[in-house]
Amino acid sequence: MHHSIRRIRMFTLIGLLVLLFLLAGCRSLDTQSGRLTQISLLNALLLGEYDGFVSVEEVKTMGDTGIGTFDTLDGEMIMLDTVVYQAKADGTVLQASDSMLVPFAMATHFSPTIDERKVSSLEGIETLKMNMDEVIGATTNDFNRFYAATLTGFFKFIRVRSVPAQEKPYQRLSVVAAQQKEYMYENLEGTIVAMRCPPYVEGINMSGWHLHFLSSDRSKGGHLLEVDIERALLGIGDMRTYHLILPDSESFASLDITHDLSRETQSIEGMRK
Repeated sequence: MHHSIRRIRMFTLIGLLVLLFLLAGCRSLDTQSGRLTQISLLNALLLGEYDGFVSVEEVKTMGDTGIGTFDTLDGEMIMLDTVVYQAKADGTVLQASDSMLVPFAMATHFSPTIDERKVSSLEGIETLKMNMDEVIGATTNDFNRFYAATLTGFFKFIRVRSVPAQEKPYQRLSVVAAQQKEYMYENLEGTIVAMRCPPYVEGINMSGWHLHFLSSDRSKGGHLLEVDIERALLGIGDMRTYHLILPDSESFASLDITHDLSRETQSIEGMRK
């Protein structure tokens, strides 16, 4: 009888240990540093869904690093160290208040999972994107994951853009992009925040790298169009958990977001012709 009770207790203990191990394994796949949270869909933004529905305060709970935009498309978002900045169309940069609303953003608790490395004498944004892809190829070689990256250092040349706040009825983003204001800076310190999505999320997000910039003195920034790097420290972290938050609005519900808008995506990513 006593032996039977001991066996039952032993098997119960083993069962609990196995359960705890499995639960710990499940949690490891969804750690904060390995999760990308996205607010809304890229195609919705492309079609003019600019009404914010998530507060900056809520965005801060989703990560400490990120990029996005603001209600009515009023400027570019750069989040660093859990502080959210608004790079406006007039070239100024403000710290966003917690009450401001966001229609589209990506955020993560950034933690490099690939050894940090120095980057120097690198010219051109496409060269930078290729360089970061080469780092991924030489390490994880897994382009089906999501990645976040930061480059902090000294930049010989930076070109950024932002767009002014829009009024209803909203026009498509490809039309709004024609109003973008571009700014060029030379010889300044700062940080590039970048997010990379795999090709299979096209339409939900943009395939490849999406980059924003913020100067060290927090006075200059925006969507990155061009860059020449003198020296910078590159950190890349992978994310295997993808959390998507959709708008709850009549305008979103009525959108036909199934169209292939990849050409429009490419047109708004570049510099104004």
